Amino acid sequence: MNKDKKLIPELRFPEFLNNKEWAEMTLGNIGEFIGGGTPDTSKSEYWNGDIQWYTPTEVKDGVLGKSLRTITKVGLNNSSAKLLPKGALLLTTRATIGDIAIANSECTTNQGFQSLVVKDSEINTFWYYWIIQHKNELKRKASGSTFPEIGKNEIVKIKAYRPDKDEQQKIASCLSSLDEVITAHSQKLELLKDHKKGLMQNLFPQEGEKVPKYRFKEFEKDGEWVEESLEYLTVKIGDGIHTTPKYEPSGEYYFVNGNNLIDGKIVVDEKTKRVSSEEFEIHKKDLTEKTIFLSINGTIGNLAFYNNEMVVLGKSACYITPNQKLNYVFLFYCLQSPRIIDYFFSEITGSTIKNLSLKSIRGTLINLPSEKEQQRIASCLSSLDALITAQAEKIEQLKLHKKGLMQGLFPKIND
Repeated sequence: MNKDKKLIPELRFPEFLNNKEWAEMTLGNIGEFIGGGTPDTSKSEYWNGDIQWYTPTEVKDGVLGKSLRTITKVGLNNSSAKLLPKGALLLTTRATIGDIAIANSECTTNQGFQSLVVKDSEINTFWYYWIIQHKNELKRKASGSTFPEIGKNEIVKIKAYRPDKDEQQKIASCLSSLDEVITAHSQKLELLKDHKKGLMQNLFPQEGEKVPKYRFKEFEKDGEWVEESLEYLTVKIGDGIHTTPKYEPSGEYYFVNGNNLIDGKIVVDEKTKRVSSEEFEIHKKDLTEKTIFLSINGTIGNLAFYNNEMVVLGKSACYITPNQKLNYVFLFYCLQSPRIIDYFFSEITGSTIKNLSLKSIRGTLINLPSEKEQQRIASCLSSLDALITAQAEKIEQLKLHKKGLMQGLFPKIND
């Protein structure tokens, strides 16, 4: 550490601005790191007891539910597993490095952990966030030819800086509150997705039915929906190019496949390959602002609206341009309905790489209401999708805010 640089974070709560610098120490100074173990799996009396026993794959984003397997007290006493107290920090140290969760009750782990039980002078939640912020430091010090691992001897030597207990508590409370807000918004997002799933099941007729379970009041007396093949309801259905294009870094067109079709949008990034307009301008005459792209090879069922993007479509996707009888937004949601999805998967061929043929797509039977009812359903689901998108963006903004806070609330480590 540069002697001229003070051990204080960029962001500090007002009541601590005049406090002393953070103290320099190592992780070994803040508590005890405890390894795990696995009871003999051949002995049934060691398993299916009352003691939670976690593996690294069960530690996700700080959330710790009930363990997939449990052990007995006999299993605990006859293995290297140790009983950890509530509040222990379960830290993964083998293969997956640096994932962490706070134990919500007494528990044990397998040997893929070095769990931290902090001293009474420390706030465990503060060190939970500290480890999240410095996860890369753990990864950097890991070693191993088969899979990365960091041992206790390396962990305890990692440099750390700590404020006094009151400031630790303030930082922990701030970040915990923000995590609670993120969790609440994430739960709201899941409820919106569940609501959409329910609507999708009820707004379109199920197999063998001519009307949906739920119908907007103004259309309840409109009679049965008409069944037509998708081929009859489209101007053109075709797939992308089957040849390998000549890639050009400065090309005008992005070369896209089924994996670029995400939540109704054609998504490209700096890794997406380009081709020139001289190379291809695929099926341009068949594409309109009402065309929909559908993935049909490898990944089946991804959808995106075509909005005159500068793209060349690969063979793992097809394009569908509806005629005037078929509202294109209605079609977009209809292709996601349970009956159509079930049909698509019943038509898939290929054992290694899944494929949905253009013949099967053209033969897809669409239940069609009046133009006004199509529009009403399309508007309903589009509005719900807009809410889902806005909610997801709100969560991402909160996560970015949290990331910025964490960068400012902890001094940077310098070797």
